[in-house]
Amino acid sequence: MADTTAQNPDATTPPASGPGTEPGSGPDLAGVRVAVIGAGNMGGPVVRTLLAAGVRAEDLRIANSSTASSERAAEELGATAARTREAAVAAADVVVLGVKPYQVLDLLAEIREELPSDALVISLAAGITLAQLQQALPAQSAVLRAMPNTPISVGEGAVGLMRGAAVTDAQHALVHALFSRAGVVVDITEDQVHAFIAAAGSLAGFVFAIIEAMTEEAVRQGLKRDLADSLVQQTIRGAATMLLESGTHPALAKAGVCSPGGTTAEGYAAFERAGVRAGLAATMSAAAERSRELSQS
Repeated sequence: MADTTAQNPDATTPPASGPGTEPGSGPDLAGVRVAVIGAGNMGGPVVRTLLAAGVRAEDLRIANSSTASSERAAEELGATAARTREAAVAAADVVVLGVKPYQVLDLLAEIREELPSDALVISLAAGITLAQLQQALPAQSAVLRAMPNTPISVGEGAVGLMRGAAVTDAQHALVHALFSRAGVVVDITEDQVHAFIAAAGSLAGFVFAIIEAMTEEAVRQGLKRDLADSLVQQTIRGAATMLLESGTHPALAKAGVCSPGGTTAEGYAAFERAGVRAGLAATMSAAAERSRELSQS
């Protein structure tokens, strides 16, 4: 693996991560060997992100539940298939666990003997704590939790990182570099992960549901479906981009399009009467509470 400490000798803070971060602005990823075990609904977008950040296809090895599945995923994502999980991790610098939460600890028991002593293990699983991960591995193993959402696959997502006690500053900087093309990458504590899941991790799914509902209503109002799709999706994208680029508070932006007695003001009044604001808050709260329950089980 590249000597990230030599390239960033004062790596007490990670390099900036976000839409403006250019490849190569952090540690050099050429030669970093990554194993992804479970390149599915979340592991797949992570693979795309790592490749976009600069990990070479021949250095990113995928191990799914079967050889055929590994080969299909590797071909689709542009990575390399590993024959077995053990073969994938044997020479890895970074091991990403993309399996379901209930499978993580059994997986660690399966591969712990093959893990290089200096490998960094990154878990994508909700509900499996750093303490559980560290207990399943040899003492002083470097473990980090990453909570990404699926829009990272197009470079417009969010990732929350939780750093284990044995993770060095150089490894921490390396992880930020690996996720530098994800969108926004932030460091959070495990106490904050439940709120992060509500505000980012699960939120993409809620936004998809909102877009679906708005599109169906546009169709009911008389628009053709393909036109309704493009109008709703582009408008939501544009509204979010306006807020991101201007830094304007959403309440002020909303006021700016609500002319007295106009169509937007009338629609917003119905929005409040229908309890949409409270419903969205309840949706996010339920996701956060479920995250807390999973961490305690």
